[in-house]
Amino acid sequence: MLPMDAKKNADSYSYPNGMLNSGYVGGVLRNPDPVNGICYIQQTRNENHMLPIAFDPKKTPLPRNIQEGDLIFAICHASGERKEDQRIVHMKSISFEQPNTMHLDKRFADDLLRKWGSLVHAAAKDSGTPDSIRKLEEQFGRSSDTQARLDSIDWRVLGLNKNATNTVRLAGFIQAKSLEQNRVGPDGKPLNDRLVVLLRQTKDPDKSIAIRWYSKNLRPLAEKLHRGIPISVSGEFRLDVKAIAPPDPDSGIAPVSSIPFIQAKDFPSPVAPGSDLIRVIPSWAAELFERPTQREVEASAPSSDAERQALFAAIQPSAT
Repeated sequence: MLPMDAKKNADSYSYPNGMLNSGYVGGVLRNPDPVNGICYIQQTRNENHMLPIAFDPKKTPLPRNIQEGDLIFAICHASGERKEDQRIVHMKSISFEQPNTMHLDKRFADDLLRKWGSLVHAAAKDSGTPDSIRKLEEQFGRSSDTQARLDSIDWRVLGLNKNATNTVRLAGFIQAKSLEQNRVGPDGKPLNDRLVVLLRQTKDPDKSIAIRWYSKNLRPLAEKLHRGIPISVSGEFRLDVKAIAPPDPDSGIAPVSSIPFIQAKDFPSPVAPGSDLIRVIPSWAAELFERPTQREVEASAPSSDAERQALFAAIQPSAT
């Protein structure tokens, strides 16, 4: 857990690479593994979307008074990784807290209850309602927007999230981008454009953080985002879940693959010289504007469909 003076000064932990990197995730603690340093924070009844949170068992252990099914709040840093052709995001907690009056207010409760109340897929495991969520409902009451919650198909398409329980703030340099247009879902219906930007904060480009935008006509935004430009982004830690086989005939649950990523919640903002969002200008940042090496070309996101598929094979069309 963070010392009290660090809690009062967010700057002490929000700039691990000299660039803004701060995440806050709250929800229900699931499958804690204090030996291997991994747990999950669940925000919806759909267990496919439980968010993986890594931690150091010695430096930032789980609080002993928080058990499976309790509400928990994690202060995290985001990092990226390239696994073969996949770009994934990791969230590592630097502090776990039991939600208290500082962050467990009506806004937090409404946000979490809306997510938990969304319908789950028929082929996914439904967790039901744990005691911690039931107590939250009793304390703050159900959201008044019941119909919107019941009509929702998937928590990812809810237009109700206010980032009270899940927010990530980042600043860094654009390593690469990929714009997908004219997307079509499995049902043949058109989908929103998807823009993927790799935000770089370290010397290793393979550790760039994958950030996604979903909206209509993202080309104007994509055209303004060039390699090497410093930007800041506010988003949410999510999983792109995709069924990889038919549902099991006995359980009715389908096996899935999941890719963690950051979904932007607004437009990126340019970071001006001298801004407090990026406090260190590393030497590799200047190299982004120079002619890329062959390795950097391969690590970037070319515009051709064939090359993009090779680099972003894990980013499949979703219902977003």
